[in-house]
Amino acid sequence: MKKEFIPIIQFTGILLVGTIIIATTAWLVNVFREPEIKIVEKIKEVPIILKAPKCLRSFEMYQDLIKGGQSIKLLEDKRSYVENNVFTEGSLYNVLVKRSGSGLIACGYLYVKASAGNNPLNNKYDSIYINPHNRGGHLLRPRSMPLVDSSLDATEILLPLEAIPYLPKVPYSPDAQSYEIANWVKLLNSGSDTIFYMGLSTENKFGKIEEVRVAYKCWDPSTGEETQDCQLSK
Repeated sequence: MKKEFIPIIQFTGILLVGTIIIATTAWLVNVFREPEIKIVEKIKEVPIILKAPKCLRSFEMYQDLIKGGQSIKLLEDKRSYVENNVFTEGSLYNVLVKRSGSGLIACGYLYVKASAGNNPLNNKYDSIYINPHNRGGHLLRPRSMPLVDSSLDATEILLPLEAIPYLPKVPYSPDAQSYEIANWVKLLNSGSDTIFYMGLSTENKFGKIEEVRVAYKCWDPSTGEETQDCQLSK
């Protein structure tokens, strides 16, 4: 071999070895490299739960709803009494209440005024009975909200429509610790028609239901806003 080809062959060999070393190094790096972790950020949609407007435990708010035309009088000036704990003929009244409009009942109040011989009801024995669709009974009067300028010759109570406390049956006891609570807001919203049975559980033959009224707020569940888009009527 001629001497002039020796440097060329040596250079070519060195170049080939270098190429092999580089390729091998790159391959080893890829083999032992930690796997690449791809982080994909997912945006989770959290549903927004809209809550119905509230009614304060306030006689003034009850009056404001009446002034605004958002109330219905269920009964007025009706005689009612019992004999042997059974309502006498014509003493138990039933009233069909209809709900209409695109809105729902948000909250409200039940107001009752009753008397026995132009006097307040006997605190221990007499009771007011209101039962819509087996979701009521003898109203627990001590659970009433405070009233302003209450009558001296009659018994008045004001209860939150979503939490009506009652005893399912007699004997009535104002000190009862075990009683039931009915949500009449849900009841009224569950259908278009609700029948209320009402009477006065007193042995006084001059027992009178002077007034039963429901005042209420309306709301739109799709927006959570208070509206005027519902109505209760007889």
